[in-house]
Amino acid sequence: MLLLQGCSVWKQKDFKKDMEKPSHKEAEVEVDEKIREKFEVKPVDAEAPKEESKVVEVVQPPVIIQKTGKKPIKVIPPKIVKVIEPEAPKAIKPKIPSDYPADVAALNEKAKKVWDSYKPNHHIDHKVYLDIHYLGMTVGKIMFTNQGKKMINNQEVWHFHARFKSAPFYSNIYELDDTVDTYVTTDKFLSIKYSLIQRESKQDIDDLQLYDRDQLKTFWYYKQKKSDGTVRNKQKEAYVPFYSIDPFSVLFLYQGLPLKNGDTFEIPIINKAKILVLKSVVEGRETIETEKGKIKSIRVHATTKYSGEHLKDGDLYFWFSDDEKRTLLKARAKIKIGNVTADIVEG
Repeated sequence: MLLLQGCSVWKQKDFKKDMEKPSHKEAEVEVDEKIREKFEVKPVDAEAPKEESKVVEVVQPPVIIQKTGKKPIKVIPPKIVKVIEPEAPKAIKPKIPSDYPADVAALNEKAKKVWDSYKPNHHIDHKVYLDIHYLGMTVGKIMFTNQGKKMINNQEVWHFHARFKSAPFYSNIYELDDTVDTYVTTDKFLSIKYSLIQRESKQDIDDLQLYDRDQLKTFWYYKQKKSDGTVRNKQKEAYVPFYSIDPFSVLFLYQGLPLKNGDTFEIPIINKAKILVLKSVVEGRETIETEKGKIKSIRVHATTKYSGEHLKDGDLYFWFSDDEKRTLLKARAKIKIGNVTADIVEG
C-alpha cells in the first residue's frame, strides 16, 4: 500500500514537472507581415517607451530674513526658475470609425464602468495548479502563471501563460495538451494578443487573435489540421469595444475588481471575432474545502451569451481566495453531460 502511494506521489510530481517544461511556441498561422511586426512580443528593455519632457516655469516665493535689533528686515525677491518635468504618457484615444456599430458602442459604455473599478493586483511568477475532475475522475491538470512584463507596439503588457494537460491514464481515452499565452496592457488591462495551441486526440488547432485598440478591431487567424492531412484556414476581422478582454485573461481581470457581495459586472470577451458578454454576480463569501485545507473564498456566478446570437447561456462558477491575492481556488462549468470542475492543489 505504501509502495503504491509512493508511486502515486512520484507520478504527481513528475506530472507537475512535465507541465512546466517549455511547450509549443506562438500559434503558427499566416499573418500579414506588417500586422505581425506590430504585434511582435519583445522584452521590456528592448522597447522601453520614450519619456517626453517639458520645461515649466516655477516661481520661487520671496524669502524673508528677520534681523535683530534696529536693523531692517531683509527680503529676497521672488525668482523664476525653469524646471524640466517628464510628461505623462499619452493615453490611447482611438478615433471612432463612421461605420462603428451602435450596439458595440453601447456595450463599451457599460464595460467602461467595470474597468473604472479595476485596480492592478497581479503577482509575477505566482504559479497555480488545479486538478480537473470529470465524472468522478481526475482527468488532467491546469497550470497558469504571470510571466511578467513584455512590450508590444511600444506598450507595456502583462504576459499570462497557461498549460492544460490530460492525466497519463486518461490520455489513452482522450489526450489533451493545450497552451495559452495572452498579453494585456499594464495600464488599462486591455487585451492585445491571444495565442491558443490545441494538441488533442481529435483536434490540432492554432488560434491567434490580435486586438488593435487604435482601430477598435480584432483580427482572428485560425488553422486546423485534419486527420486526413488537409488543412483548414480561417481569417476574420470585426469591430470590438475598446474595453474588452480575451477568454483567458478575464480570470486575472477578476483579481483587480472590488468583488463586493452583490456586485454585478458585464464584461465583453472577444473570441474568434465575436463578442461574448460575461455577466458576473458576486454571490457572497464562503469557506470551501480544498487540497490545501479550508480556505475563505468569494463565489462568483457568471453567465454567458453571444451578442446578436441566440445561443444557450452557459453557467460558470468561480471561487477566488478572499485575500489580497484573489487566487483562483475552484471553477465549475456545465457541459452536455455533467459538470467539469477544477480545484486548486498548489499555489
